[in-house]
Amino acid sequence: MTVTDPWGMPISCTAEVTPTYAAAMRAYHDRRSGDAELLRRVTTEDPRFAVGRATAALWAHLEGHQGRAQTEVEAARTGRQTHEWERSFVRAVDETVERGRWAAMPSWLAHHDAYPGDLMGAMFAAFLLEMSAEPDGAAEGERRIAHTLQVVGDDPMLLGYLAMTAQDRGELEEAHRLATRSLELDPTGFAGGHPTAHVYFESGDHADGLAWLDDWLPTTDQQAMFGGHLVWHAALHHLALGDGDGALARYRGCGGSAAGGRLIDGPSLLWRCQLLGHVAHGTDPESPRVSDLARPFMGGVSFLFLGVHVALALATAGDADGLRELAHNARGFAAPGTAEFLPDLAGGLAAYVEGDHDKAAQALLRFEPHQWHVGGSHAQREVFEDTLIQALIKAGRLAEASARLRARLDRRPSALDTETLAKTVSLPTR
Repeated sequence: MTVTDPWGMPISCTAEVTPTYAAAMRAYHDRRSGDAELLRRVTTEDPRFAVGRATAALWAHLEGHQGRAQTEVEAARTGRQTHEWERSFVRAVDETVERGRWAAMPSWLAHHDAYPGDLMGAMFAAFLLEMSAEPDGAAEGERRIAHTLQVVGDDPMLLGYLAMTAQDRGELEEAHRLATRSLELDPTGFAGGHPTAHVYFESGDHADGLAWLDDWLPTTDQQAMFGGHLVWHAALHHLALGDGDGALARYRGCGGSAAGGRLIDGPSLLWRCQLLGHVAHGTDPESPRVSDLARPFMGGVSFLFLGVHVALALATAGDADGLRELAHNARGFAAPGTAEFLPDLAGGLAAYVEGDHDKAAQALLRFEPHQWHVGGSHAQREVFEDTLIQALIKAGRLAEASARLRARLDRRPSALDTETLAKTVSLPTR
């Protein structure tokens, strides 16, 4: 009898281990807690299950535990690999651990071409494309996930991914349809809840978006780290409604880990609060400060997306020297896009925190055409628009700031942007 995973891929493990492996994969893909413990059970109960060991190696590599990743991939090489897709998966993981994710990217794309029904392979390929800083990376990732959806049928994670890409393009009705279907299949799943939160944000429907999150979040896995990102979304609704205290009350909960969620969502929210005057520049109401979490990454980052948030974290502390050091170091970073784009952002933020807003605007204008390539969502990238607009206003370049505010208002209503635009009319130009 051929044993298959939940999506029909044949796997060389015992029938007793299959349900545990399936549960681990589902928890991982749905961003629920317990996935790591389930995978440990799999590799303990069937240590020669090559795909299980390779999966453990990939997760360890992504978490930065290279020693454990090396141990697991060595076990995968000599484990059972009865089916060609298993051998292909193990080869791609092996190359990732040995040479790095970017060197292994062609192997992941080839693996997905051959085996689009492998959800782990599909999602990792799409993730690399999204974070590659290539102009067409996100579109290619979306194409691949749509193909996988055709192969495996309706799946909450795949539907949620496509909902995210649709909302990022401004196709909010399609995003809502896909997210709703994902939630029909998994009512408490983040795969559908996350794009739903984005649809509310991109629609400018902040009161209803906040009410929906406050009603839905308590129904979700309270141990799952991704829940912190939805807290960040709630904080953005507070800011859009002019409720700085409400946003800051969410700050502690926005991000589930020091090296992951909090280093992304934390500085993004705190810097927005500083720009809007809800908290003093250079201050952080929580401990450890997000700027302290960022310092270990001064010598290198895995993705441009992480690098831009390291820069924001340093900006929240008013650390101009640290930002200049990051700008200098980034010219030698290997992750795609970091050497090309991160120096202008870090340099612009350094000038901003020192009060040289014209110099800041010049650097941020150079970064502006490339901010769409950093990965993540439009809601996450909007902080760079906010910073540039504030730099232009403070530099007296009001026509340039107004043009950007009007473009945003053409996309969606915003009381905050309307108020900022009105202020520019009464300010003196330079």
